[in-house]
Amino acid sequence: MVLLLIRGDSYEKIKNALADVHRHAKLTIVGKPRIMVPEAADEILEYIVGNIKKPCKKACLVKIEENAPRSIDRIRKIHPPAHIVILSERHEPYSFLIDDFPKMPMLKGYYKSKAILDSEDEENNEKSEKNTKSKQKNKGNKK
Repeated sequence: MVLLLIRGDSYEKIKNALADVHRHAKLTIVGKPRIMVPEAADEILEYIVGNIKKPCKKACLVKIEENAPRSIDRIRKIHPPAHIVILSERHEPYSFLIDDFPKMPMLKGYYKSKAILDSEDEENNEKSEKNTKSKQKNKGNKK
């Protein structure tokens, strides 16, 4: 699991970037995105990459299921409308952010795409049906 630090000029741009990450990069967002203090986001970015050109006005933190290399590769291809930084376990601030994540306020107004949610539900239903059939088959073999 990695964290995405999303910096932008407004929460609308951040929500659009989140939607792009979910829909187009096909990364699995875990839980709800959290609002982060913009100054803290700038500090973390400065710690990781050095000097930053422009401070952000709004910031958000979100957990994703995929690993860092896959996330980087997919996000590079989509060109989201906000600045996205990927934080993995190898970055020092990661452990502090994971600890603070539940304490941060949730970003209101972001919802996963209904089409993607429906396809995820279908996949889960298919898996549970296969498991049920497999269990029934195993019960029949034990008799």
